[in-house]
Amino acid sequence: MRHPLLSGALALFVLVGAVVAAGAFSVPATALNVDGTSISQATVNQDLATIQSNAAFSCYLDASIQVRSSGQASLPALGGQASSGSYSTAFVDFWLSEVVNNLLIERLASQQHLTLDATALAAGRADLNGSISATLSAAAAGSGQSAVCAASGQAIVSTLPPSLASELVRAQAAGDVVLARASGYGLGRGELLRYFEGHRQSFRTICLSAIQVASSATAATVRQAIVAGEPFAAAAKANSTDPASAANGGALGCYSANEGAYQTVAADTKGLVVGEISQPVADNGSYLLLQVTSYQPAVFNAVETAVRQAILGAGATKASKELALLTKHADVSIDPRYGRWSGASGIGIQAPRTPPAADLLNPAR
Repeated sequence: MRHPLLSGALALFVLVGAVVAAGAFSVPATALNVDGTSISQATVNQDLATIQSNAAFSCYLDASIQVRSSGQASLPALGGQASSGSYSTAFVDFWLSEVVNNLLIERLASQQHLTLDATALAAGRADLNGSISATLSAAAAGSGQSAVCAASGQAIVSTLPPSLASELVRAQAAGDVVLARASGYGLGRGELLRYFEGHRQSFRTICLSAIQVASSATAATVRQAIVAGEPFAAAAKANSTDPASAANGGALGCYSANEGAYQTVAADTKGLVVGEISQPVADNGSYLLLQVTSYQPAVFNAVETAVRQAILGAGATKASKELALLTKHADVSIDPRYGRWSGASGIGIQAPRTPPAADLLNPAR
C-alpha cells in the first residue's frame, strides 16, 4: 500500500501464467530483504491469505490501483491456476512491491533521523484511515455508487490482523514525517498554525451556486444570458438539470477546507471574485456554470486537519525524489521464485518467465 502522497508510477505488473504455492516444498524462509531488513515467507503467506479472505481489504487495494491509474489498471487476479493455496505471480509481485515500498519509506525516515514515536504512530493511524476513506470516496464517485468496499477506512483497518495493521500504520507514519520534513514544516500544532497563518486564503470557506446543463453549447448560451442581465437564480430554475439545486436558484451551499470536495471546488472557482460567473466546467458528462456567492475566512481550529494535509502535500515532490533516489540504490533481494527486483525506475518486481516446476502445487497440470 503506497503512502498516498509518495505514490508515483504503479508497481510493475508482469502478468504471466505462473502460480506460487504458499506451502511448497523447500521454500526459502526469507521472502525478501531490504537493506538488511528481512520479511519472512511466513509473514508474506499470512498477508496473502488475509487479502484473499478479506473482501473489503482486497476491494480497497483494487480501488486504490484504479484511482491512481485513472481506471487503467486493477488488482491482479489473486488465485493461481494450480489448486487451493496458490496465488498468481502477478498478485504476489504486486504485494511484495508494496511491502518493499513501505520498508523503503521507513528507511528514508530513519536516514533523516525522524522518530516514529507514539504521537507519530497515532497520527499515522488516523491518516491511514483517512487515506483509505478518501480512496473509497473517489472510487465511489468514479463509479457512480454511493459507497464501495466498506463504510470507511477505519472499518477496513479494524478487520486486519494486528501485525499487518501495525506495518501499514508505521509506513504511513514514516511517510508523514518524511513529507513534513520535505515541506519545511513540522506536524506539531505550532507548526500547523504557522503554515495556516501564511496560507489563510487556501483554507477559506467557499459558498457557491451552480447551473448544470447537458452540453458546453447550452452552458455558453446560459452564461451569455446571465452576463446580459438575467439573474443567476432565475437562469438556474429555468435551465439547470439538477432538480435539488435548481429549486434553490442554483444554491449549493458552502464548502469548508476539511470537506472531500473542497479541492475540486477550489480549483473550479480559482480566480473568481464574488458574483462572477465561471466559464463552462466539464463535470462527468455535464457542464457547470459556477458563481461564488461568498468567501468566509477560516478559523484555524476548524480546519486543522486540512492544514496538516496541506503540509504533507507541500512536501510531496521533494520527498518523492528522495524516495526514488533511495529506491535506485537500495539493496533488495527477492526470493527468485517471485522474479527479479527492478528498482532503477521505481518500485517493481519483474516476474520470472517460467517458474521452477518444484514451486507448482501440481507440476503436471
